[in-house]
Amino acid sequence: MMQWKKLPRWMRDTVSVVGAMSILLIMYDWLLAKNVNWALVPLQIILALLAVGAWSYFSYRSQAKRKAADAKKKADAEARAQRRKQRAAEGAKQAAVTHERNVNRNQQHQQRRQH
Repeated sequence: MMQWKKLPRWMRDTVSVVGAMSILLIMYDWLLAKNVNWALVPLQIILALLAVGAWSYFSYRSQAKRKAADAKKKADAEARAQRRKQRAAEGAKQAAVTHERNVNRNQQHQQRRQH
């Protein structure tokens, strides 16, 4: 038999929920209901497995897609921030080079005026 932990989470959740629902259904039918058609109980359990299983599967799948989209947004934002930081550093470096060139040019102009 396949190990419980190896099953997908949505399937484990489905079996847990439907198992609890089945126990409650059987207890209700056994203790409180009158004129129980016991042949329908397995059909009800199978239908519950299918309905809850489909809901769980699609719910977990949409959660996984949402998490992937959020992770992509975060990665994109980090990449943009890194590029912005890199451009700012390059701009500061270029500004320093330009400033140095302007200072040198101004000094040369002042020296020419003095002579």
